[in-house]
Amino acid sequence: MRQAVLLIHGIGEQRPMDSLREFVDAVWTRDREVQRPGANAGAFWSKPYTLSQDFELRRLTTGENRAGHRTDFFEFYWAHLMHGTTMGHVVAWAATLLWRKPSRVPKELRGAWVLIWLLLLAGVGAALAFALHRTQVPPWVPVLVNAVVLPAAYAVIRNIVGDAARYLHVSPRNVQRRHAIRSAGFKVLKSLHKQGYDRIVVVGHSLGSVIGYDILSHAWGAWHTEDTGEGTKNFTVTEALENLAAEHAEHGRFSIDEFRKGQHACFDELRHNGSRWCVSDFVTLGSPLAHAPVLLANDAEDLKRRFEQRELPTCPPTLEASPRGLRFTYTDGERRTLLHQAALFAPTRWTNLYFPARALVFGDAIGGPLAPLFGPGVVDVPVCTKARLGLLSHTLYWSPGSVEGDDAHLAALRRAIDLAGAGAQDSPEMPGAGRATRTSSSMATGRTSG
Repeated sequence: MRQAVLLIHGIGEQRPMDSLREFVDAVWTRDREVQRPGANAGAFWSKPYTLSQDFELRRLTTGENRAGHRTDFFEFYWAHLMHGTTMGHVVAWAATLLWRKPSRVPKELRGAWVLIWLLLLAGVGAALAFALHRTQVPPWVPVLVNAVVLPAAYAVIRNIVGDAARYLHVSPRNVQRRHAIRSAGFKVLKSLHKQGYDRIVVVGHSLGSVIGYDILSHAWGAWHTEDTGEGTKNFTVTEALENLAAEHAEHGRFSIDEFRKGQHACFDELRHNGSRWCVSDFVTLGSPLAHAPVLLANDAEDLKRRFEQRELPTCPPTLEASPRGLRFTYTDGERRTLLHQAALFAPTRWTNLYFPARALVFGDAIGGPLAPLFGPGVVDVPVCTKARLGLLSHTLYWSPGSVEGDDAHLAALRRAIDLAGAGAQDSPEMPGAGRATRTSSSMATGRTSG
């Protein structure tokens, strides 16, 4: 078996291959359980990346693991496509986020929204106080502000926050940047599908998870109706998966383990029927999709409408009424059974890792659970690390822990990617956590009992 892992990096001044090398070291080199014992255990080799015309990128390939699988690691590098960012882009995006009624701000973000407004008002108030009362300012203050504070703030806002502003704010000035990134990612994913891989795993960190979600959505929409050749097709497993989704929609009952095993079987069934779709898993790390009502839509109602109209895929897929009941498949004019354009997460499993946030600075305030928004088929895995005392953990998803044994987050990441190809394994929960059937009340919070 040959498998590929495509890593999509997050915001900031990323250098080509830096993230990928650290990632491969975490999920392959330091994972003794997946390696086949031998002289080259844990080794990987850097080879030409023939799928890209960017000569800064390479393919990192491993030997066989314990299951006899070889893995090629790729990076979709998009930072160089995000150029021309100005403070105007950031201010325009910030205005759309801040200038709204408190009732339209998701409760998870309400604290940060109030804090930002208080800081802005405090800054304006301080400026007015100095101007009106002609308060004497120590001479070192303007020097410090102009030489250190303002340049540092400008660099962070323009080079880091600016990436999010350009990609997430749908305005005429940003459309070309969004198009360039999505087109390049689509091309890489399409090229991977032509390489004969049995399985592809897409991993997105931070803004890279949003880019990954978009790329997969557009790719599935382009290929879900492809001609899979002659012969009788069997959709028994797909129909069983539809029944699980319908059971949830009608009665609120949902077994996450049964659903994920059904997704794995659906992936195999579609491949057996001739489909070229190879993405078995989507793994998100510290994903801003947790704030989708603000970032992908105008508010929660608008996001719900986009789900219902199948503009955005959910997990399980959005169902629609048919003579056979609630389905995500349909029969076209050629009598072919097809999965609809938003049924991406029928054959593709979705696992989301996040550091729970506390007081904005502990854990990861950017990420969070996704199942409450995108559906109970998303497996949310809260993770933890003692590195940096838990402060600002957004960049630590594949970083080693600060002390021996501080590797629970790495173990969860390795289970989600599943290089050993266990395939139909139970959901990658935290060590020692049990699994149970989700009820309607547990799905409302995106958590499971157990």
